[in-house]
Amino acid sequence: MSVEDRERWDKRYAGGWKTQLHRTLLEFYHLAPVGKALELACGTGENAVFLAKVGFNVDAIDVSCVAIDKAKKRALEEGVQVNFICADLDEYKLSTDTYHLVINFYYLNRKLSEAIVKALKPGGILIFETYNEKHIILREDFNPLYLLKCGELPDLFKDLELIYHAENFNVSTFVGRKIT
Repeated sequence: MSVEDRERWDKRYAGGWKTQLHRTLLEFYHLAPVGKALELACGTGENAVFLAKVGFNVDAIDVSCVAIDKAKKRALEEGVQVNFICADLDEYKLSTDTYHLVINFYYLNRKLSEAIVKALKPGGILIFETYNEKHIILREDFNPLYLLKCGELPDLFKDLELIYHAENFNVSTFVGRKIT
C-alpha cells in the first residue's frame, strides 16, 4: 500500500468514519474454537473488541494508525485487551499455524490468501467477506482491482473445507475450515 493510501485512510478515520460489527461474524464466529483470533484491516476495531469480549485472544491489524488509536480507545472503554497493530499488510508477515479464527471484512489483497491459510491452525476458521465485481454498479469510481470476481473466493481458499459461500448481489462471503 502506498503512503498516499495510508494517508487517505488516516484522513477518513480522522474525519469520524468507523467500521461496524459485521453480521457475518456474529453468524459464524462460534464455529471456531475459542483461542487466538486475527482480524485483517480491522479499522476502528468493532469486530476485534467483540471477539475479545467473547473470550478470544485477538491480534488486529490496520494500515491506519488513526484507526488503530481509535480501536485501542474503544477496547479500553469496553474493558478488553486486543493486540492492535498498525502495519501495512503488503509488508507484514502473518504468523504460521497460529490462529483459531481469521476474519477479513471489506479488504481484498489476493496476495495474502496463501498466508491467511497458513496462519490458521488445523480446525481453524476463516470468515472472509468483501465486495465483488457487481459493486461497480453502485460505485463506478471503485477500483476494480479491489473487487472479487463472482465465485472467486472458493478458488482463493481452495485449501480450506467450504462451510459457507454466498454471492449476495455486490458482496461475496466465504467461511472455511482448515483441515490439515
